[in-house]
Amino acid sequence: MRLQYYVDEDGESVIGLWVPKRKVWIDVTGQDEQIWAALQPDGKKLRKEIETWISQGAPDGVAVDTDGLVISSALHVQPCTIACLGKCYVEHAQEFSGDVPTEPSIFLKSTSAISSDISYVLNPPGAKKLDYEVELAVIIGDTLHNATAADAKKAIIGYTLMCDYSERSYQLEHGGQWTKGKSYDTFAPFGPVFVSKDEIPNPDNLVLQLKVNGELRQNAGTNGLIMPVAELVAYVSRFMTLNAGDVVSTGTPGGTGMGMNPPQYLRPGDVVELGCDAIGWMKQVVEQD
Repeated sequence: MRLQYYVDEDGESVIGLWVPKRKVWIDVTGQDEQIWAALQPDGKKLRKEIETWISQGAPDGVAVDTDGLVISSALHVQPCTIACLGKCYVEHAQEFSGDVPTEPSIFLKSTSAISSDISYVLNPPGAKKLDYEVELAVIIGDTLHNATAADAKKAIIGYTLMCDYSERSYQLEHGGQWTKGKSYDTFAPFGPVFVSKDEIPNPDNLVLQLKVNGELRQNAGTNGLIMPVAELVAYVSRFMTLNAGDVVSTGTPGGTGMGMNPPQYLRPGDVVELGCDAIGWMKQVVEQD
């Protein structure tokens, strides 16, 4: 299943379910609890019913009327936790600190940083080192605490993408931990859509790409992660409990602006495009705050 989330002029959510046979998003607003239940490990029967309905072209479904709607974040609910992983790809770890870790770093992004895939990204006042990081984001559907990889695999309900925007001077030159450079408003766009895990049976073999002003900067597979995706999720659950709706973002491959020689950071007016064939593509334009 693929879900597209919108917001209307009154701030109310509208949910679209992709129907390939008709090539339209069908309005399933108000049925989100049923869909969420179908995505759970014990929701196979309900999921099969929905998938059958989709395969038939959702004959009684009404297409989303996009007039007055704005695409919103690809998250089903506002997560309590956005757990992000750093140094998960060897190439990026080397360009960041020169080492090759055996364990990833963990940091949190503020939920106030969440935005949609087509939003602008803000360059903070006085900031000179705004950077990009394309990442596979994992959506959790059940509570995980000290989980095994098998437990984590069962609890994953779907995937989307996140661009982990980072202000490197805030992150590295102002003391403390990384959160300062990771949580400015608009620094966590999720999109373009939510994709249920049955459509991505092998998340460890996806190619992530990112371009800046048309120039390919990042182009690498998730097979380059230091741990498989389910193991990364289980790893996070050793240090914090993950609940339904939470997100684990799995880190970025090499090719960030910081890692170039000389570094090439984003400036107002720059266009960032990123994506993955299995999930889709999104774009942000840098604006000065």
